[in-house]
Amino acid sequence: MKIKEFIRPKNLSEALGILDKYRDKAVILNGGTDIVREISQQKIEPETILYIQDIPELSYIRQDKDYIIFGGATTYSEIEESRICIDLPVLSQAICEIGSPAIRSMGTPAGNIATAAPAADCSVALLALDAFVVLASKAGERTVKVEEIFVDKFKTIIKYNEIIKEIKIPVLEKERKSAFIKFARRKGQDTSQVSVGVSLNIEKNICQDIRISLGAVNPKPIRAYSLEKLMIGSEISDGLAKIKDVFPKEATPRRTYKYLVTNTIIRRAIQKSIGGEQIG
Repeated sequence: MKIKEFIRPKNLSEALGILDKYRDKAVILNGGTDIVREISQQKIEPETILYIQDIPELSYIRQDKDYIIFGGATTYSEIEESRICIDLPVLSQAICEIGSPAIRSMGTPAGNIATAAPAADCSVALLALDAFVVLASKAGERTVKVEEIFVDKFKTIIKYNEIIKEIKIPVLEKERKSAFIKFARRKGQDTSQVSVGVSLNIEKNICQDIRISLGAVNPKPIRAYSLEKLMIGSEISDGLAKIKDVFPKEATPRRTYKYLVTNTIIRRAIQKSIGGEQIG
């Protein structure tokens, strides 16, 4: 099948109308770092490509009293350069690990979510931040937790006629800390073998709340709820000792080495988030 049309809609309404008309024969191009590769490898064969990165309504970063919000066409580089995101170390650290500067200038968190790759670094960070995704269609909008977007490897709940309009991150408490660590063969340029995002709140050295997200150890990015339960209510040193030899039951890696390194990376990420020395 050959591509018949390349459409650049002028606004979101036009884009949604086109998706509704072409149904599953159209694909969204938003940065294109994943889609272009899939087309060139003939993994997908769309008749129509809908390029949405030039739509002004999808490119913004703002903050209100409850959320940090960025549009579906906002690039990694734009987020990196935003002062709003200084207080989100887990996100900024994850973005720094994504490809080259050229890739970050085109790629988008929305595209990372829509692709639903198991090793999606930005999605792992957004899981740790308990982010929400606003999906728009001609019929209206719906808001879902980013965790609920992922169904399986490269599969999401996003419908053929929906566009990721924006991503919303709850404003963090001042006491909350976060961090991201990626284990890969080569820094930045390589796909994560294991990635970890952490966001936690500590009072008087007691872990009051923690979110641990994992990439590349399951068909989809996941939360490690089993380890979170062990950490909450414990002093940090005690919590780290508790999870040292407990592999997260939510993770199902196929490769043996991932069983050996995942817990170490989780503990390192927790230590990194609170500014402590990383565990060897």
